[in-house]
Amino acid sequence: MLKVRIIPILTFNGWSLVKTKQFSNPRIVGNPVQAARIYNSRGVDELIFLDILASKQKRKINLNIVKDVIKECFMPVGIGGGVKSIQDINDLLRIGADKVILKTEALLNPTFIKESANFFGSQCISIAVDVIRNENNKYMIYNDLGIDITMDTFTKQVQDLGAGEIILTSVNADGMMGGFDIPMINEAVKNINIPVVCVGGGGELSHYRNLFTNTICESVGSASIFHFTQHTPLDIKNTLKEIGKPVRV
Repeated sequence: MLKVRIIPILTFNGWSLVKTKQFSNPRIVGNPVQAARIYNSRGVDELIFLDILASKQKRKINLNIVKDVIKECFMPVGIGGGVKSIQDINDLLRIGADKVILKTEALLNPTFIKESANFFGSQCISIAVDVIRNENNKYMIYNDLGIDITMDTFTKQVQDLGAGEIILTSVNADGMMGGFDIPMINEAVKNINIPVVCVGGGGELSHYRNLFTNTICESVGSASIFHFTQHTPLDIKNTLKEIGKPVRV
């Protein structure tokens, strides 16, 4: 049985770590290099580092900062932000990224997913899939690009184009610390076979017990519980061990 992955997510605005609520009102929460050092000492399974403003500001992610973050990590690291070309992916892999995370370009130019996966291998290519539940209770892809596409359609497309993993974030639950969107996660995974990292809503240990009891999720990404509570990744692992989930120690 595959071991459950507990993955801290560091969201970066170009100069500091921030944490959003429902993808707005970013709050400064620290320094990325120091945070990576702490998570490395706590033995997390992976780390995700995302520059959430790079595409919007039409700039590249700062490779020097990425390099400093990766230097602190003895676990796999996924990097995303402003990735638009094969060269961008190559630059990140060359300085030590294990995975590169696409979002904006995956929506604007889906064939780039296939091109990237064919060039580097699916295992290197993750897609950030941000989902919002609309007023009709339909799960749609959240974006400011004018692209209207359902979660089910996009996740199937991403899989068929060769992505190796989906990082699935509930915009409604982001930063709210009120629990994961279980119906969204179950709907997302029923039609795809690639790994999914479930993100958005973790604020208490019971939320993780609920997530792994009521879905087939095998990986969880979190930020707020680590920034704003005393809970650590080890606390989550111990909670999951109690319900029989295999975790890395």
